[in-house]
Amino acid sequence: MRKLTGVPKKILYVYIVLIGLFHIYTSVFGNFEAYLQRSLHLSMVLPLAYLLWPAGKKASKDKVPWYDFVLALVCFAPGAYIVANYWAITTRIVQIDPVTNAQLALGILLVLLLLEGSRRVVGLPITIIGLVAILYMLFGDKIGGLFQGISFSLPEVIEQSFLTDEGIFSSPLGVSATYVMVFLIFGGFLEKTGVGAYFMDLAQAFTGTQAGGPALIAVTSSCFFGSISGSAVANVYSTGSFTIPLMKKIGYPAHFAGAVEAVASTGGQIMPPVMGAGAFLMASFLGLPYRKIMIAALLPAIMYYGAVFLMVRLAAHKNRLKGLDAKDLPSKKAVLKRLYMITPLAGVVYYLLTGSTPMKAAIMGIVLCWITAFFVPAKEREKKRKLSYAAGTAVALGFLVLSFAPAVGERVSDSPAAIAVIAALALVSVFLNAGMDLKDIIDAIYQGAKDIPLIAIACATAGIVLGAVALTGIGGKLVGFVLSFAKDIPILGLILIMVISIFLGMGLPTTGAYILAAALGAPILVKMGFSPLASHMFVFYFAVISNITPPVALACFAASSISGANPNKIGFQAMRLGFLAFVVPFAFCYDPGLLMEGGLAANLWAVASGAIAIFSFGYFWMGYITRPIPLWLRAVLLAAGVYSLFPGTLPVFLSGAAVIGAYAFSRLKGA
Repeated sequence: MRKLTGVPKKILYVYIVLIGLFHIYTSVFGNFEAYLQRSLHLSMVLPLAYLLWPAGKKASKDKVPWYDFVLALVCFAPGAYIVANYWAITTRIVQIDPVTNAQLALGILLVLLLLEGSRRVVGLPITIIGLVAILYMLFGDKIGGLFQGISFSLPEVIEQSFLTDEGIFSSPLGVSATYVMVFLIFGGFLEKTGVGAYFMDLAQAFTGTQAGGPALIAVTSSCFFGSISGSAVANVYSTGSFTIPLMKKIGYPAHFAGAVEAVASTGGQIMPPVMGAGAFLMASFLGLPYRKIMIAALLPAIMYYGAVFLMVRLAAHKNRLKGLDAKDLPSKKAVLKRLYMITPLAGVVYYLLTGSTPMKAAIMGIVLCWITAFFVPAKEREKKRKLSYAAGTAVALGFLVLSFAPAVGERVSDSPAAIAVIAALALVSVFLNAGMDLKDIIDAIYQGAKDIPLIAIACATAGIVLGAVALTGIGGKLVGFVLSFAKDIPILGLILIMVISIFLGMGLPTTGAYILAAALGAPILVKMGFSPLASHMFVFYFAVISNITPPVALACFAASSISGANPNKIGFQAMRLGFLAFVVPFAFCYDPGLLMEGGLAANLWAVASGAIAIFSFGYFWMGYITRPIPLWLRAVLLAAGVYSLFPGTLPVFLSGAAVIGAYAFSRLKGA
């Protein structure tokens, strides 16, 4: 990525802030029609691929060459055509009205620019997949066997990719243009307000002094931070640069320290409330309220982190590792005094659970970040501290009144007029230099918006593949192949889809991997009789944990650069720590209670089975309870862990008895 300086850097800063402001505006006052919103979004973001990412290793890293500047300008042409001819494009009849020469030329141009931008920003794998999808649409009839397709002319391929909402401008790009963008900006406000740093302080204060404290800090802080950031690699670099050296310092092997951080950072993408872009895509694909996705994801995510937390503690006790000195950590009292710092995240959860759209929930989260900033001590505001507290209190009370009382006939989350009042209060606070000043607000918008190219370009490129699936019908052929392979044994189908999902996730960001896996794999699982939610959650899980699956485990490579250990060694250790993530998706396909989709009794039994699975697998992998345990007992615990995830009451009772018996055996032998 280029590091620009001087005037180009300032111009690009302003441009990215304007992109962020556009998306904030549409989030508050309503999006444009889907096809137009998506085309505007891509037209604004795609030029950044050429301005910020060089064409190759030898290209300039500190200035934009003339040819990249020209390509960046050309990126605006397809979007400008869509805006100017929007009515004609949306009223044309697909496969009936001819594709004009201008449309053909601009469509080819957009596809080429997108593939090259994808190569620069996202990487070669998804670019190759997008190119293969184009070639399959053009020459599918030349392939023999099961996957022989129907060939389409170049105008038909460009029509599908450029002039419909089933190709580049399909729903994945729509999610990027709406939900993801505003949540990235929300993340920028969290960082600028200091909420991310507070999560680290919270983890240090309450886990740092325990056995293996730095590892527990890594697990806890990555859980908090990763649920917002949505990027395993970014999370590793953000929290791992602090936690990995500490883990090594108290005695953890380098590969174990790297694995703990990689697993904890990867799990953030399956932990509500945000879960990266994947959960928003899932809600869009399934047509479900986002809160249903959040609720369904909660128990498996808790099981994942519970098992990692337990194994880290067991490893510390097994190796007689100590925690950190309390004097080197934030005090619990000081941290609890700043508990108000979680208000923005709690507010987002509240609005999502009460039915607000994700965009409005994110806007409310941004407002709450701004309110929280009134109460964050800062040396440069010492003289105006009283003013800041007074203004913050007044605004917070006003916000509560607007939120829970009728405001222009609606709640604040549904009322542009009420939000306009809050915006006016924000301008007053900026003028008084209380809370976040204008530079802080603009920096927060920039901080969030600058991360959108990776997601937007991945979604647009994946859209080419979705267009190919819709046009050629290859999805139906893949369904037939898997069903014939699995026959009447659904578990074989699940294993095959698991392998496909992990393979697609190797070298791809989670967003792109999930889109492709959902398009190709989820329909197969639904056809096999599994629920749509379980099917999509299944492929989502394996797209996520491809980050810790060798040989191409991006989170492990990131952890390797900090710990100095071999990335494959980190990867295999990470797979052990994150073992539940490989097992639970199979379980929730058969037990809807794990996704909170059963009745009350089924859901409660699922919670019990989840708790038993955590201890069973944790004790099994570490070979330690209160002391080292024999091999035969580890085998019993492995069997109990697997059996506990079977639906029904008998597995819970028998597996629970096995875990209790193993614990009692360990205590008695150690007495």
